[in-house]
Amino acid sequence: MSLLKKLFGSNAPKREKPEVLMELRSPACPITAIVEQDNQVAYFYLWGDEDSDFGVKACWIRNLDEAPINADLKQMEEGIPPMLIKAYCRFPEGQIPLQTDDLEIVWFEEGDGAALIEKGEVIAIIPSWAGMNGFSGYARDCVGEGEYCWELKSSNILLERVRKAKKYWQLWDLEVNPFQMIQPQLLQQYEDNLGKSDQYFAIDGNEWPPRGLFLKKGEIRDVFVTVGLSLLPMPVAEMYSEDPNEVNRIELGLLLNAGLSQAELNLIGSWISGQAGIPWKRISWLGNGHTVTFNILERTKMTSVVLVKHLNHLPDIQLENYRDSQVNILWMVPITEKERKYITDHGFEPFSEKLNKIGSEIFNIDRDEINLS
Repeated sequence: MSLLKKLFGSNAPKREKPEVLMELRSPACPITAIVEQDNQVAYFYLWGDEDSDFGVKACWIRNLDEAPINADLKQMEEGIPPMLIKAYCRFPEGQIPLQTDDLEIVWFEEGDGAALIEKGEVIAIIPSWAGMNGFSGYARDCVGEGEYCWELKSSNILLERVRKAKKYWQLWDLEVNPFQMIQPQLLQQYEDNLGKSDQYFAIDGNEWPPRGLFLKKGEIRDVFVTVGLSLLPMPVAEMYSEDPNEVNRIELGLLLNAGLSQAELNLIGSWISGQAGIPWKRISWLGNGHTVTFNILERTKMTSVVLVKHLNHLPDIQLENYRDSQVNILWMVPITEKERKYITDHGFEPFSEKLNKIGSEIFNIDRDEINLS
């Protein structure tokens, strides 16, 4: 069954079998980009895995036959690929079919959006916010705002993002890739602020993207900080922030009172490595005030962590920007279930004030629950 049938319906009448011209997996997210055409129309898709909430996003590329004056709603209901009506077609008489050898797919650096290029020119873009409010994506050969695409104008700022993304992915083919460049820089910044590391773990499971974990064991506190998450901006962050470059790149840190056994430290390190991929695996993002389940140490009543950018007693490490984005360390502060519910009900700001009042107790996983009254 074609993707258009899956998206628009089933039991479509016979028609020339659609052909998949290209299929490319996102390097970062559980999404596949697909280019498909039949004898009348070509479409560009982003197809999320079944266990994700991403769904299917479809953007018209071109009609291969004369455009209809009105949309054929019956065909759409039956799953027949919808042609764009004449009013929105730059070439209402139709265009020649796409050729696989002329095509290239470029993923955004976040891995949640992609562009289709034909002979070096961008002809379609599906950004992360496609599929909302009647917007499907941008197409070069659309005029105005059609039902299955909007016009891709030469002034569209996404064109520059596509250009930068293409150059970024090419960096990974160099002898010294981005991780090899940023790893020593981050480790030096951590050691300048926290002291020389006692252990360093690779936490990527020998899979791309490469990631590491810094561990400094101290007389008073033990500290973990990730290395390399910030190489990729987080998906969908741009949908929740007026300036995504201030929040879309992170490293994760955790500070706890010293005294944990090596087995417990190893367990915590393994848990952090599992959290490191959350934004990309879930096509989501992590930010100040977000909470994550923390259920690995049975002896503590701390069941979650809240992510904190700034707080009294937490290190204030200013990391260098990366690719025009600010890099933030989000510190994971353990909290109880009651405290997590308080954040959900009242927001993070009131709770952060209470965290500041208990001071260095935030590093004690055996602390008493905060008075939330």
